[in-house]
Amino acid sequence: MVIGFHNGPAVRIALSMGLLAFMCLLVAGQLALPQVLIFVWLTAAGFLAVFLYRRSTGQRLSVMNGARLGWISGIFGFVIVTILLALVAVALSEPSVVVALREQVKTRGLPEANLDQMIAALHSPLGVTQAVGLFFLLFTVLPAAGGAVGAMFLDRD
Repeated sequence: MVIGFHNGPAVRIALSMGLLAFMCLLVAGQLALPQVLIFVWLTAAGFLAVFLYRRSTGQRLSVMNGARLGWISGIFGFVIVTILLALVAVALSEPSVVVALREQVKTRGLPEANLDQMIAALHSPLGVTQAVGLFFLLFTVLPAAGGAVGAMFLDRD
């Protein structure tokens, strides 16, 4: 069966991997883990999607279909990130939210310069466009590569 949005098992697995990738990135950001783990996890999400698809359906995937499954996982993760980014941008347009956020940053002892950069970027169309473009590349290319590698390695029996 061809991997695409019309393939029910592929969509379910891709959605779960996209959501899991997003959640792991949130945890990595909160724990201030090295940024290289972001690249590793996004690639692993594509690999894991292929593993789970093969395990649940018993079908072998070509490298192209593995990349497609990883890409679909990344698209779902990208949609989640984009929705969250839009909600944050809208929330930061409210001055009371910015004041409350500044108070939280002060109580946690975090540098305010990072907050100022984030607010400035989300108030700039260029900054939002760059952030969305970067997220699109990260969330589509890396899981697709992981899916291709997963299909290649898991096809060896």
